[in-house]
Amino acid sequence: MKKLTILATFAAAALASTAIAGTFAPQQPSLNAQQKAHLHALYDHPKTQVVPNNDVKVAVTTDAIMRSCCMPPNLVVAGKVTNVSNREINYVHLIFSFEDSKGKVVHTESLYNNKAASLNDDAEVQKILGEKPHFTVLKPGDTDTFSFSIPYPMLPEFTKVELISTDAPQLAAR
Repeated sequence: MKKLTILATFAAAALASTAIAGTFAPQQPSLNAQQKAHLHALYDHPKTQVVPNNDVKVAVTTDAIMRSCCMPPNLVVAGKVTNVSNREINYVHLIFSFEDSKGKVVHTESLYNNKAASLNDDAEVQKILGEKPHFTVLKPGDTDTFSFSIPYPMLPEFTKVELISTDAPQLAAR
């Protein structure tokens, strides 16, 4: 009886080890994979798509979520605008359109090229600065910059960002 019990124990152990050998034990992601996933969650977002304009070339040079210890993360989009037309342009109005997964516009922001940034000023800022909105004309071939920053938590969930540029031709002298 003792031999039978020992034999049964060995048989059970052999069967169990065979069953355990075929069992899949999930691997923990490597530290590198965990870090990549964390960075993806912190800094990844839909990149800005520039809508072409025949008169103005827009080049995005920065499109990132910037983080700081002292303020909420900001979506920062900056770049250059170049007058590629054969006429002067007063300013370039840039419109950022944020869309959800269904293509519905959920948020918009707008600004002007830096040489016309004062066009964004409200009446109170104009009063404080003691100046009226003004701009520097962009001649054919001239390049200027733009910079857009918005607190990322303020943006609704979006899956697409389009950057639309409209130009204002110089008005003929009257």
